[in-house]
Amino acid sequence: MRYKSLGFVFALAVTVGLYGIIAVRVHAQTSQQPVKSASNTAQKPYDWKASFAKYPVGKVPRMSDGKPALEGVWSFAILTSQKDLSQSEVEEEEDVAQQEAVARRVEPTDTPPGEKTTDAYNSFWREGYFYKVPLTTFHRPIVDPPDGRRPPLTPAGMQHLEETAMKLNRPATGPEDRSITSRCVSAVREGPPFEPSGPGSQETTMQIVQGPDIVVVRQEALHAGQMVYLDGRARPAPSVHLAKGVSRGHWEGDTLVVDSTNFAPDSIGNLSSEGNTDQLHIIERWKRLDDTHLLYGATVDDPGTWTRPWSEEFVMWRLTDQEQVVEYACHEGNVGIQFTLSAARAKEKEEAEAKERGSAKLAKTISPADGLTSQTAAAVHSTIAPVTIAYRSNALGMEFGAIPPGQFQMGCSEDARPGDCSEAEMPRHTVKITKSFEMQKTEVTQKQWQAVMDLNPSFHKGDVDLPVEQVNFEDVQQFLKKLNARNDGYLYRLPTEAEWEYAARAGTTDPYEGVPVPPTRFSRAVGGGEGGGGGEGGRGGFRDGLAWYINNSGGDSHPVATKGPNAWGIYDMRGNIAEWVQDWYAPDYYSNSAAADPQGPATGDGRVVRGGSFRTDVWLTRVSLRSQFPEDYSFFELGFRVVREKH
Repeated sequence: MRYKSLGFVFALAVTVGLYGIIAVRVHAQTSQQPVKSASNTAQKPYDWKASFAKYPVGKVPRMSDGKPALEGVWSFAILTSQKDLSQSEVEEEEDVAQQEAVARRVEPTDTPPGEKTTDAYNSFWREGYFYKVPLTTFHRPIVDPPDGRRPPLTPAGMQHLEETAMKLNRPATGPEDRSITSRCVSAVREGPPFEPSGPGSQETTMQIVQGPDIVVVRQEALHAGQMVYLDGRARPAPSVHLAKGVSRGHWEGDTLVVDSTNFAPDSIGNLSSEGNTDQLHIIERWKRLDDTHLLYGATVDDPGTWTRPWSEEFVMWRLTDQEQVVEYACHEGNVGIQFTLSAARAKEKEEAEAKERGSAKLAKTISPADGLTSQTAAAVHSTIAPVTIAYRSNALGMEFGAIPPGQFQMGCSEDARPGDCSEAEMPRHTVKITKSFEMQKTEVTQKQWQAVMDLNPSFHKGDVDLPVEQVNFEDVQQFLKKLNARNDGYLYRLPTEAEWEYAARAGTTDPYEGVPVPPTRFSRAVGGGEGGGGGEGGRGGFRDGLAWYINNSGGDSHPVATKGPNAWGIYDMRGNIAEWVQDWYAPDYYSNSAAADPQGPATGDGRVVRGGSFRTDVWLTRVSLRSQFPEDYSFFELGFRVVREKH
């Protein structure tokens, strides 16, 4: 699927892009189709033996001692499905995934006019890389908890995740601000535990070398090796910590069970976002199914990071024409950290100089006739004069502002800077909203969600007026179903993409502000003007007064309505939390033709997400920005707001 990512995904994409590229040629494998695991549907404790027993087993190669042969070069780049498919449907899914992986990777780098690019990691460097990835697993890889998601983080785990995000999104003060993966201490997909990745993924190859007393799992990523001893030797003292832990193995029937402890804190690439503590305990299970398929399962228990253990299982496939893992390079020339730090220092210098220029310009443009001192005027960039709006409330305290019918230009704004908009925001076209509706004044808060759903899935907790997040599209539909069941005379729903942008623009045409700039002589000078640094915003004007984004949020979401409203009294549309809307996403859906009350395409790759978040750059808070994610996707920067209409 072609996921048009938000800024919070961009950081991950950059990190992944630092690593070397697999250059292998393989052919498609026959898909392994296990019966759905009972642990995936029943609310019972995870029983790995019962679950493993449901996978069909064919002819299994064996070692000279009779044990199943795990040897070979294996890939965990796989497709998964949450429903059983026929063989023809499987082949169709595999073909589509392969073509979409190619389409994602061969497109040229988007480069603003006048700037140079090497089109790094485009198709020239990926010859032989776009092999067909098989669909091997018919359930979500995480089988416990039964909802298919990792359990909530502990308070310490949350703090670690927030600190990691804060460090990654600020100009790096030192190498320690960068993740262990971007520093090449550990690779982004390095295990244990191993986690499946889809088509086009790098570092998804491993080699298993097997003997009677030791099994070595050697990954392509940094060629990291996990030594699994089967000879019963004692473990070192708990105070001894190794990057990949200490692994001891034994056979239970035809399944190799590997028990690993003694991990160094924050040492596992797969867990680099959440981190891990020295309490991490991983039990892995390896079972050969036939000549080309290897069943893998793992239970991860780290009470310092997660509130409960979690387990996964999926089927790897053998690269039949590859005998060893290929050469691997992390950041070539070891200049990645050097360039990151030097760029951060250069940016700091540039912003300081721009701030000085903006302050000087502000002082010159304010006269005594304005009735403002330079100190009071300097505060204008962070506040907006409140507009007078009559809101209506429901029994839950959800407030709504009336949005009038009208017409606007949807898509990339006419005065957007070159290179600001993506192709998905073009062409700009006329849209008519033919009837009024009521838009929720703010994003749905955690208090409001809790009142309807009796739980709070949010990552950031502590204030009931924080927006609810970590809710997927399906969760939102359940919220709306329960909200409508209250029968208060209104129909509640998500806004359409057109309604969202119409309400965000509030009668204006600016790419970012969504509110008319007060017609004073100093308005454009505040914040450094167009192209100036001028404090948090950088791109001028009153934008900081409307949106929480990376440069002013402190790396956290904020209670709703703590920034200014737009001209129609609606808050936080450009920042704080990105928002689900109702429409399916299609990248080429826009056309030059005028439309009235458009509902979006009949189907698509995922659902549209609008608005920036507290972790996106100001450039990614423009009102025309379009993103999309699968319906089952959730993240701590993604929430929603609702609209309502009279029955």
